[in-house]
Amino acid sequence: MFVILALIFTLIFGFIGSFIVKRKKRYEKRIEKYLTKQDRNQGSSEDEEEGKEAKKPLEQLIIRLGRVFAGKKIANKWKEKLAQANMDIKAEHFIAKRMIYALFAGLFAFAINMTAMMIFFALIGYLLPVIQVNRKIKKRLSISETQLPQALGTMSSAMKSGFSFLQAMQLVGREMDDPIGTEFNRVIRQINLGTSMEDAFGQLLDRLPNQDMELMVNAVLVQRTTGGNLTEILEMMQETIRERVRFREELKSLTAQGRMSAIIISMLPVAIGLFLAFIDPEYFTPLLNHPVGWAMIGFGIISGLFGWFVIQKIVTIEV
Repeated sequence: MFVILALIFTLIFGFIGSFIVKRKKRYEKRIEKYLTKQDRNQGSSEDEEEGKEAKKPLEQLIIRLGRVFAGKKIANKWKEKLAQANMDIKAEHFIAKRMIYALFAGLFAFAINMTAMMIFFALIGYLLPVIQVNRKIKKRLSISETQLPQALGTMSSAMKSGFSFLQAMQLVGREMDDPIGTEFNRVIRQINLGTSMEDAFGQLLDRLPNQDMELMVNAVLVQRTTGGNLTEILEMMQETIRERVRFREELKSLTAQGRMSAIIISMLPVAIGLFLAFIDPEYFTPLLNHPVGWAMIGFGIISGLFGWFVIQKIVTIEV
């Protein structure tokens, strides 16, 4: 029972912390709109000086441990993942943070006299950052799917008004939020710095591996070589992608019952365990004080997660 409670509290505090950081960044982004360029440069220089002076020991440990993984193949792999999640952290520092989380989780298990579960706790600490990254990637891709039809409509209208294709992309990057606005601005900067349009769009697809985005990129690149009315192409793609998004939303509503069943079935054993522990605290004493009980708890958690993943695979339909 202590294992389950520790897992629940770890997840709760992790989500609360990510929510607070996300809200703080959103407020800072709003304030930046009203700052002059000089104020921004001054604030960033002051933040850098304060950061150098007030680095915490944990941050120093992450930086030093991250040097071991700098330039390694595993760091290059996570560099692409972190770019997809738009996380402002180096890949080697992210790997070091995973190892430190695993160490702290294992020490926490040791502190509560659960030495047999130290490996399990360490595994949870090692995987939590990965879950956070995958969650951010999934969220960005979901937002980009809904933003793309609007972006194509804006670009089509701008090109009818006399804008070039790159000027229309720049307009979308200035007017729309992340991820479409951020990624379009990045593409414009790369092209202005001398990167070819093919390479810039290829890197865009690496950061946003979206089927609809790939459809748009291929259409634009083909139009550059064969010619044609790009405005009409953008309008047709807008209608096609809008229908695909509408169909996905309908599938989500039809599979909502299955996804809710997965959540209920996964949380039901935890809720029943907490209820029984509240009624009779001594009920789970044999289970928590014997290695066989720890193994049963671990097997129950693994089987519950396996069932949850199976249900998710069943209710997930690719369009």
